Amino acid sequence: MEQSTADRIRVLHVEDDGDFAEMVATCIERENDRLVVETATSAGDGLDRLEDGGVDCIVSDYDMGQRNGIEFLEAVREDHPELPFILFTGKGSEEVASDAISAGVTDYLQKQTGADQYAILANRVVNAVERARAEQAKRRHLDAIEAAQEGISIVAESGEYVYVNQAYADIYGYEPEEMLGESFTITYPDEDIELVQADVIPDLEETGVWSGETTGVRADGTTFVEDHTLAKTKDGELICSVWDKSERKSRERAIEGLHCTVRSFMQATSFADVAETATEAMRDILGLPAAAVYRYDEDEDCLRPTVWTEETEAILGEPPAFPRGEGIAWQVFEDGERQVYDDVSTAEDRLNEDTSMRSEMILPLGDHGVLLVGVDDADAFETTDVPLAQTLAVHATTALDGIASERDLREEREFVDQALNALADVFYVLDTDGMFRRWNDRLAAATGYDDAEIADLELSDLFPQDDTERVRSAIATALSEGHATVEADLVTADGDRVPYEFTGARLTDTSGDVTGVVGMGRDISERTEREQRLERQNERLSEFASIVSHDLRNPLSVARGRMEMIQEECDSEHVDPVVGAHERMETMIDEILTLAREGDAATEPEFVSLADVAADCWHNVETDEASLSVQTDLTIRADRCQLQQLLENLFHNAVEHASASRHESQTSDGTVKYNSTIPPSQAPADPVEHDGEGVTVTVGDADDGFYVADDGQGIPEPDRDGVFEAGRSSVPGGTGLGLRIVEQIADGHGWAVDVHESEGGGARIVLSGVETRA
Repeated sequence: MEQSTADRIRVLHVEDDGDFAEMVATCIERENDRLVVETATSAGDGLDRLEDGGVDCIVSDYDMGQRNGIEFLEAVREDHPELPFILFTGKGSEEVASDAISAGVTDYLQKQTGADQYAILANRVVNAVERARAEQAKRRHLDAIEAAQEGISIVAESGEYVYVNQAYADIYGYEPEEMLGESFTITYPDEDIELVQADVIPDLEETGVWSGETTGVRADGTTFVEDHTLAKTKDGELICSVWDKSERKSRERAIEGLHCTVRSFMQATSFADVAETATEAMRDILGLPAAAVYRYDEDEDCLRPTVWTEETEAILGEPPAFPRGEGIAWQVFEDGERQVYDDVSTAEDRLNEDTSMRSEMILPLGDHGVLLVGVDDADAFETTDVPLAQTLAVHATTALDGIASERDLREEREFVDQALNALADVFYVLDTDGMFRRWNDRLAAATGYDDAEIADLELSDLFPQDDTERVRSAIATALSEGHATVEADLVTADGDRVPYEFTGARLTDTSGDVTGVVGMGRDISERTEREQRLERQNERLSEFASIVSHDLRNPLSVARGRMEMIQEECDSEHVDPVVGAHERMETMIDEILTLAREGDAATEPEFVSLADVAADCWHNVETDEASLSVQTDLTIRADRCQLQQLLENLFHNAVEHASASRHESQTSDGTVKYNSTIPPSQAPADPVEHDGEGVTVTVGDADDGFYVADDGQGIPEPDRDGVFEAGRSSVPGGTGLGLRIVEQIADGHGWAVDVHESEGGGARIVLSGVETRA
């Protein structure tokens, strides 16, 4: 999402190593797209760039030639005491850190190796700037309140003063700090407190605003009649404004009119509403008809006129916009301090040198814009005009803050709703009784109930009666233990049953109190159907295995027995081929059974030594003159029995397909080599010829797993994709099931299996995705 201009953070990185500076700029901009980084290679260049303005944060090295980072910081602080400044240096010492803190550094970060330091730096920059901006906005607002001659205070929901301006304290004869923490009742006579609580507070609770005449009591006990306005914020605080009517009779009408505008401000729903109210109040209540409200335009990065009176246009024509850094209006907006001129034509910073405006007042409206008031005569403002206009600006700023908060909250809520409604799964929030508090559109689509109907349902109401208690129990488990999962058929409004899995997690408030359950619901129809299909398939495989094991093996045993009798009774050239055929059938039966039974996922995985299992497997394989080289000390997580089957098949395949080309059997790297212990009498009748030396099979480490390689003839590249297909074999009489079983066992463990060429020109079978333990 593209950041608005106001959200962007402009960073000046001062670093004498230009290449490193550019790398840091690139890295932190990638970490946070709000950051826009410029670089300077010396403190002097940094100060020159700073004079141009528009810098939100400085990141500086320490060692930079003629002027180090501390000296640079001190120079920056002379004109920019509040600008965030982060010392990012490779020279880390307590002395440097102490000097930096003394000079007013915002943060101190030592350069490290690795990319994590840039994420930390980006985070430090964003935090520092956001804190500075928040403080600046708060200071603008409080400065505006302090400047107002109207007495203004803020009372916490508990009834104590949390802020009073000087004018408010002066009215009652206190210093501001004496009133902080005291109950608001100290400013009322004892006999009036009950009246305030019985009449004023209830009306304030109902409407949010109250204004009227009350009796105030000063610190010395004297009383006076005060014009009092109370406005309640969304946080429950009270904004109180007070005028001493006995001392301000001349301004009574204006004050009363300003108090009336408070209700209009509180009811405003847009910037334009607030601007209209402010300009009308200036004209109709304060008698200052030439007024205009400027709004900060994020897209154009300027102050743009939004609402102005006819009298303003008569003096200025159509009010101009103020680009960043230009004109007095921009200065007021950026600094948050009002400017009042008896004759603005003498001001050097005015945007229009030929302006016909003479008396001019520009009041900040926080981060929202400025309020401009003017008269075409010099020295036109009366004594009361500026404080009354300032009071109006404060109320307008408060209203705009509230509108902005509501807008941000509404946009955030809409964004969350859109995100939740985009989910393919059901999202829900339940209260502690299991009733729906919130849900996405998917719930209504899945159940066929509308939102009004869902609001009256418990989650358990969506399931069959025989599952109700199980669902309620799952909710109780989520509330007590933090998490729960339940599977059951969801019953739609039309009575259809759909298999669903609901997961729920405990939901707590900011105090840690349990408020309900939040979770997801997923349609598992396809998964259920797949599981049922696999179950039926497994049943057929079990039946098939039974047939192979019993109905084929028994007749084969009879045939082999009869053939042994024939061998004893006669000597025929046809006997050996029949015996070989019987042996091949026995091998096929064994491998078919293995294929049927090893297809499931590994059922008993444990951490085992790959070297130990390989050694055990080697002794179980007819390897003739072949040898095993173990070059691994990996401990892997696997089903030991299935891992043995996998390795034995790979060993057998390597020996069976070995070519005559051999390398020396002795290794010089200290690896362990095993020779087959199968006695020659048990060797196959047609062993593979090796020109006097057997094939070497190697088990070693691979990226994310292990490999089994040989130095035989290898597998041609065009044939590698098909070697795992059942029935594919390049050896006469081979079953073509050995590598298929390897692939099936690998799949059951979640491993990938690939074929490559080994360093010796043979085959290299790589198993990856293997979980290991150090």
